[in-house]
Amino acid sequence: MLEPSTPRRHRNDPLDFASEQEPVQALGSPWKILIVDDEEEVHTLTRLVLRNYTFENRPLELISAFSGAAARDIMREDSGIALILLDVVMESEDSGLRLVRQIREEMGNKNVRIILRTGQPGQAPELEVVAQYDINDYKAKTELTAQKLFTTVTSALRSWRDIQTIDQSRQGLQRVLDASRVLFEGGTRRRFAAAVMDQLLAFAREGEQGRDAVSGLAARLCDGRYVVTTGTGEFVGCEGRPVEEVVADSAGPMLRQASRQGTSFFFNGSFVSCVQGEGGHGLLFLLRSQQGLDSLDGDLVRIYLSNVALAFHNMNLSREIIETQKEIIHTLGEVVETRSKETANHVMRVGKMAHRLAGLMGMAEEDAAILRLAAPMHDVGKVGISDQVLHKPGKLTAGEYKLMQSHSRIGHEILGKSERPIMRKAAQVALQHHERWDGRGYPQGLAGEDIDLFSRITALVDVFDAVANHRVYRPARELEEVVEMLRSERGRHFDPQLVDVFLANLDDFVAIIREHPDQPATGHPAPAARLEAGV
Repeated sequence: MLEPSTPRRHRNDPLDFASEQEPVQALGSPWKILIVDDEEEVHTLTRLVLRNYTFENRPLELISAFSGAAARDIMREDSGIALILLDVVMESEDSGLRLVRQIREEMGNKNVRIILRTGQPGQAPELEVVAQYDINDYKAKTELTAQKLFTTVTSALRSWRDIQTIDQSRQGLQRVLDASRVLFEGGTRRRFAAAVMDQLLAFAREGEQGRDAVSGLAARLCDGRYVVTTGTGEFVGCEGRPVEEVVADSAGPMLRQASRQGTSFFFNGSFVSCVQGEGGHGLLFLLRSQQGLDSLDGDLVRIYLSNVALAFHNMNLSREIIETQKEIIHTLGEVVETRSKETANHVMRVGKMAHRLAGLMGMAEEDAAILRLAAPMHDVGKVGISDQVLHKPGKLTAGEYKLMQSHSRIGHEILGKSERPIMRKAAQVALQHHERWDGRGYPQGLAGEDIDLFSRITALVDVFDAVANHRVYRPARELEEVVEMLRSERGRHFDPQLVDVFLANLDDFVAIIREHPDQPATGHPAPAARLEAGV
């Protein structure tokens, strides 16, 4: 047990030294030590020995508990305790050991260092206790002199510090992994930049700064200039403005340096980063605080930004593939329409109209986007129809009409071989876009909702665009005639609900025709002019 000071102390006795030296000016938050013992003298002597103790220029905060139950309550409320000096026998013969089990197993606290101090080693044999309980040291009170207490406390605090560092690094890496998952979920570059900005702010706000103390902006490279897409703090409301107009102070040159070099760095308590991608795409970030960003873990941020760069690279590659697919799809549709002596803009308009009508019907954006790509391929089967029939200006014979009808199945056979969602939907649209709501269509004679919604939407917008624009066999109709035709075919050719929604938003679809007009055929006024006249 700790012995109180006596007149026969040696100069090198730590207790004697501590009593005579000047108090150390310690900095930083204190190390928390919990003393658990039912003998008040133990608490008094421990505090006396450790009263001027410091480790890494930080003092101690000594907390007393006189029973296992009291210590348990303290541990449940305070997760920052680094060391427990624990008696075994208190309110019961195994109070200390039961407390160890509660701390390790019930509370899940594996980090706190626990040193057993017992005055009755026979009741808690060292070998048995060390083998069965997760403790870090075992001392008899009679052997724990002042010198040994200093050594034991120092060793325990050093271990707790290292464990905390490892644990914080592990948690930080887990946060990076969790945050990085969002980056690989896809989306637009604007949403990507916003997600990165949110996570950088979260890293910065984990320190001592309040949630509103950190300001930040994310910017996207547009036409050779970085334009703000997201702003917080002092940058709220700056969206859409060039970065050089928003940041006119000393941070401006740092942002330009980061954008030129494609790098990240801290300066004057602020942080800037630039992530560059292929095809002239780039993202720029700025974080700063009046108090500085000293709490921002630079290593974690750099690891996170390396994942950001990889995700941005993958996003640009994916979008390049998607854009290439779109061009191929539209080119395929244009080839078919050109061969049919119809205009290339027809397939573009059908895709945009189908997408718009799908959105008005409440279709999920992901599905509506697929429809936008699938709808332009509805007539791809016409590549299998002879020029003699396809280009005939007059009325088709019964045999020719039957041959023309086969383009639905031909298109389905061409597109249906793919496993890609877009191509499979396009195959279905190609097969069913001539089915009718009343069941009198072809090639399967489907009726009502047995016809796929993608096909019902495509059928309506295809007919609308066809009759509102010129064809080799007839001129475009006036808008009033087109509207009347749609109303008369409501519930017959077309899904009645689709017709109602379409006509309620007619201006949207007329605008698409005006945005992408056909070249006027000889002897006929331009479609846009005819539509204007019919309004």
